[in-house]
Amino acid sequence: MELFAGLLTTVLGLAGAPGIAIDRIATDFLRGQIVRADTLEVRVDNAPNYQILLGNVDRIRVAGRGVYVLEFLRIDEIDLETDPISIDPNLVQSGKIVLRRPLQAAVRVVMRSEDINAALRSPNVQPSFKNLSIDITGTSKGNPEVFDLVNPEVTFLEGDRLRLAATLQSQPTPAKPKVTKLNVSVNAELRTIGGTKLQIFNPKIELEGTPVPDRIAKAFAEGLNKVLDLRQLESKGITARVLKLELTEGKMQVIGFAKMDSIPNQ
Repeated sequence: MELFAGLLTTVLGLAGAPGIAIDRIATDFLRGQIVRADTLEVRVDNAPNYQILLGNVDRIRVAGRGVYVLEFLRIDEIDLETDPISIDPNLVQSGKIVLRRPLQAAVRVVMRSEDINAALRSPNVQPSFKNLSIDITGTSKGNPEVFDLVNPEVTFLEGDRLRLAATLQSQPTPAKPKVTKLNVSVNAELRTIGGTKLQIFNPKIELEGTPVPDRIAKAFAEGLNKVLDLRQLESKGITARVLKLELTEGKMQVIGFAKMDSIPNQ
C-alpha cells in the first residue's frame, strides 16, 4: 500500500504535465519500487488534465510482465485497473494521501509453477523450512521429530488441482545419528469460497508412496486454509475478493478486486 500511495503522490505532483509525460514518469517511479521487470507500463487516464489539480484521476492502469516484486519472487503477468480516484489535494504536499472516496481496483495475476519453486528454493525462503517439529505418527501421543524440508516443489495441474512435493530430512541426534529421508506429496483441489477464501479440498497425502490417515490430511488442510483466508486483510482496512481462480498445467491465474477506505501505513 505504501507503493500505491507513492504512485498517487507522483501522479498528483504532475498536474498540468502532458499525458504522455505523466505515464512515463509514473512508470519510472513504479519501476524504481520493484526489483526489475521484463515490461512495465503505467497509464493514467484523465480528461481534462487539470482534474489532477483537484485531486481527481479517472483511472490508473498498470500492466507488467516478468515482474520481480522481490529479488526471489517473479510474477509472470499482472494487470491492475482502478476505478475513479479522488483524494484531498491539500495534503499531497505533506506526503499524506487522504481518500475522499474508497479506492477500488481490479487485478489479474498469473503465476507459474517454476517461478514459485524458484522462490521456495531461494536462500530467503529456505530458512523457513528448517527445524520443523513434526509428529509423523499423526497422533498426539507421538514424539515429534525435527526435520528439514528439502526440495519443495509446487505443480499446478489441470482442473484447478495442485501437487505439493518435498523431502523430509531428519536431523541427526545422539539417539538417532543416522539421517533419514521421507518423500511426501500432497494432491488437492484449490477452490474459492465466497470470494474471501482459497481452500484446499480433498487432499491426498502420501508418505513414501503410502497414503496417510485421513485425520492427518484433514488437519493439514485445516491449517493451510486458515492462512488462505483473505478476510485477514480486513484488519488493515483492505477488502479483497477473488472473482476467478483458474489452475492449468504449470500456471495459476487469479482475478479479483480490492477496496480500501484509506491508505494505511503512511
